[in-house]
Amino acid sequence: MKKTISILAIICGLVISSQAQEAKKDSVTKYYRNSLTQLMIYHPEDEFGYDVYEIFSELPKQDKYDDHDITLRVIDNSKISGVAGKPQGGLHRQTYGASMVLTQAEKNNNAKALLDLINKAEVGKRMVAKWFGFTGETLQDAHFSTSLIEERSDYNASMLDVERARYSVDGMAALQNVSDELISHSFVLISDMTYITAENRADATKTTFAVLGGVLDALTGGNSGRRMAEGVGDIADMFTGFKVFTHSYLYQLEWNDSIANLFYDKYYTAEPNADKVRAFLEDQTSFKVKYLGNESATYEKTTTNGNYSREDLLQMISARSIDNNVAKLQKRFDAFRVSAPITSIEYDKKGNIVGFRALIGEKEGVADDITYEVMRCVYDKGRLRYDRVAVLKPVKNQIWDNRFNAIIENDEDGNNAGTLFKITDKTNESKVMVGMLIRQIKG
Repeated sequence: MKKTISILAIICGLVISSQAQEAKKDSVTKYYRNSLTQLMIYHPEDEFGYDVYEIFSELPKQDKYDDHDITLRVIDNSKISGVAGKPQGGLHRQTYGASMVLTQAEKNNNAKALLDLINKAEVGKRMVAKWFGFTGETLQDAHFSTSLIEERSDYNASMLDVERARYSVDGMAALQNVSDELISHSFVLISDMTYITAENRADATKTTFAVLGGVLDALTGGNSGRRMAEGVGDIADMFTGFKVFTHSYLYQLEWNDSIANLFYDKYYTAEPNADKVRAFLEDQTSFKVKYLGNESATYEKTTTNGNYSREDLLQMISARSIDNNVAKLQKRFDAFRVSAPITSIEYDKKGNIVGFRALIGEKEGVADDITYEVMRCVYDKGRLRYDRVAVLKPVKNQIWDNRFNAIIENDEDGNNAGTLFKITDKTNESKVMVGMLIRQIKG
């Protein structure tokens, strides 16, 4: 029987001890997660628009990212303009037939239109406002706080006292570290989907839909758009299965030392200050997002079993199609990649190391032909850096199936232990410890 040394708790967002902050080059077990704001494209013209909204508003979050959703969550397709070749408005849309994939030019046009729209809607400013706990009913009582940053980082409130931190070397290092490791790793994912039902596929008809969220009030004037299709019958009675085509567009908050210093100097106030708050709200140029890239995924399942309903089927394959795109985007963009801590080390009866467990799996695109690095987090002169300790590969047939509804689909109790990784260079085996981070190596 294998012996396992397990970490007592791997809870992302745990605060490290204050002693770790005081050391200049101490190894730490805390790591910073990327933050993700998720938006959807809502198609009020779709027959099943409201039914789909109801189903997908319950989709699980991307659990390897910190949830950074804002009040704006849905973009009304009919409000989008400026897409080449679409004088009537709206994005280029998936078609069912011989050519089922949007061209790269169409995707690029969609991406640009969405970038213009979300910057016009000040999504970047809303993300910054959430980072700094912007609250208040009026200009006279509105103010900021660092409570969320404190929660997601290893700094306590005294280290993040912005008013004082800017006048000390250590305090400024803390603010810069937060900017580099947390705020600058804030992303926006916009997903748009097309589906074809099993019954309608023979007729080559399609219905398009988008996933997740409420209504982009700034563009729709309220949440009335959600109700446009509520008279439609239950979608579960309309099909036995379907195929989905998902297009996901990835953006990143623009945040660097210059923008951070502007915010700290001109706008941040822990106490009500109408002048600073007004200046922040009126700034329409400093807080933007930039476009990184897009990915497409197809997922299909046309039969159900007795374990789940057709609503569950709809939810499952849509969640997985989005997960597939997220995994593809992680491979392309270093900053967007997730890191996962090693949760346990497994030994055989003789005390030899068998492998290392981490809670990532098929949902994150883990495969036995992909190489991963083990990283040690080190504080160096007040800032974090990551040093490679070893290189790992997943063990074949030991990859965790953590996809949405996998346990139900596979009709099994499920494996919650994570994926087993083996080391590629035995000489480094003793250097790998519980709490160190695993991250895919590019390429």
